[in-house]
Amino acid sequence: MRRFAVVASPAPRAAPGPFRQTREADSHGLVPSADALRAHLDTLPLARALLAELSPHRARRAVDVAAGRLAGITVVMENISDPHNASAVLRSCEGLGVETMHVVEQPNKWEKNKAIARSADDWITVKKHQGLARCLGDLSAQGFTLYAADVGAGCISIADVDVSRPVALVFGSEHSGLSKRALALTDHRFTIPMHGMVESFNVSVSAAVALWELTSRRRRLVGAGDLSLADAADRALRYLKRAVKSPEMVARLQAELGDQAVETGPTTGPTTEPATKPMADAARDAAPGPSPAALAAPRAPTNPEAT
Repeated sequence: MRRFAVVASPAPRAAPGPFRQTREADSHGLVPSADALRAHLDTLPLARALLAELSPHRARRAVDVAAGRLAGITVVMENISDPHNASAVLRSCEGLGVETMHVVEQPNKWEKNKAIARSADDWITVKKHQGLARCLGDLSAQGFTLYAADVGAGCISIADVDVSRPVALVFGSEHSGLSKRALALTDHRFTIPMHGMVESFNVSVSAAVALWELTSRRRRLVGAGDLSLADAADRALRYLKRAVKSPEMVARLQAELGDQAVETGPTTGPTTEPATKPMADAARDAAPGPSPAALAAPRAPTNPEAT
C-alpha cells in the first residue's frame, strides 16, 4: 500500500476562492459566526418555523454545523474499490466539517457502506466525476492547490501543507495508490510521517489523520468555518429540513413561507460546489503557513503517513 506525500511547489495560482483567509474578512460578510448566522436565520420565516419544530439542542447543532463548514478543504478519491474505505473517508469528511467530497468513478463506481457511513452523506455533498482530469482541472480553476497522497523523495509533511489557500487532498487506490496520471496532474505530493515499523496507514485512516491536521489549522486561521453568510444560511436551511422528521411538514412550511435562504447575494444549491469569492490580496501574498487565531481548535499531533 502506498503512503501519501508534495514536490517543489510552482508559483501559487491567483484563485477566485470561496474562502475567508483571515478573521478580518468578517467585515466583508464572509464566514459568519454561529451567533451571526442565528441572527440572520431569525429574519427568515421558514428558518424560524423549522427551528420551532426542533429541540433546542438539535436546532443549535444544525446551525453550529452550518456555520462551521469548511469549503477550503476538500478530498478527491480516485479508484477506491472498497465501499468500507470510501464510506469511512466520507464519515471523516463530514465529522471534521468538510463541505464537499469528490469521487472519481473510473473504473470503480461509488458505493456506500451504510453501516460505516452512518448517514454522513445526508449532511455532506458527494460529487461524482467520470474523469480525473476534469475533476482536478475544475478544482484547480476554482483556486484549489492539489496535493497528492504519496511516499518517497520530494514529498512534504502534512504539517507543511499551506492551508491559507484552498486545499484538495487526492487519495488513490487501497492497493496501488494514486495513478501516474493523478500524480502528474497534482501540484504537490504530501505524506504523513511514520514513527513505527509499518510503512503506511490504510487509506481511510490516512485521510482522517490528514484532514484532522488541515482542518484544525484552517480553523485557527479563519475561525469556525469559511462559507459566506449566503452559503452558510443555505446549508443551515438544508440541515434544518433534514432534522425535522416529517417531510410533509417541511413541504407544507415551504409552500406557506417560501424557501429562500438569503435575501441578497447568490447561494449555492445543495449539490453544487461552493460558490467562490475573491481572496484577500494580503492573504494571497502571505507566506505559506497559517497564523494561530484566538479561536484556535486544538492542533492534532502529526502522526505517521498516509496510504
